[in-house]
Amino acid sequence: MIRWLKRGDRSAIVRIVRLELIPLSPHSHPTGRKLHKEIEARLKQGSTLVAEEAGRVCAFLHLIIQQQTLFVDLLAVDSSRQSKGFGSKLMMRAENHAVGVGCRRAVLYVDRGNDRGLRFYERLGYSVVAYHESLQCYEMLKWLPA
Repeated sequence: MIRWLKRGDRSAIVRIVRLELIPLSPHSHPTGRKLHKEIEARLKQGSTLVAEEAGRVCAFLHLIIQQQTLFVDLLAVDSSRQSKGFGSKLMMRAENHAVGVGCRRAVLYVDRGNDRGLRFYERLGYSVVAYHESLQCYEMLKWLPA
C-alpha cells in the first residue's frame, strides 16, 4: 500500500536512511539523534509517500514541489524489499501527484557511485543532464506529461 506519511513512520524512515542511503553516499552524515533530527527537519520541507507491507514501512519517497517542478529529495527501499516494485510505485505516485498540481518536470540527484540508482531512474525515463563535482552527484531530469 502506498500512502502519505503518518506521525509514527519517522523512526522507520530514519532506519531505512541509515541502512540504505548513507552507505551509498560519498558524504559524511550524522548518526544517532543528530541523524534523526536532520531527517525530521528535511521531512518538514515537503511531503512524504510511504510504502507499507504487512503494517511495516518498507520504503519511502520524500518530495518537494516548487514552481512547476517535482523535486524527488529522497527515495529508499529496505534491502529486504528491493526489486519488488516499491520504488517504481512510489515514483509513479509522486509523478502523478505532481502532474495533478501542475508540475511540468521532475528533478532528482543521484550520488556518484550509485550505478544501480542511475539505471533505476533511467528505466523510469529520467536522463542525466549534469554532473555536479562539488556535490559528487548526477542531476537527472524527466519531463512530465501536460
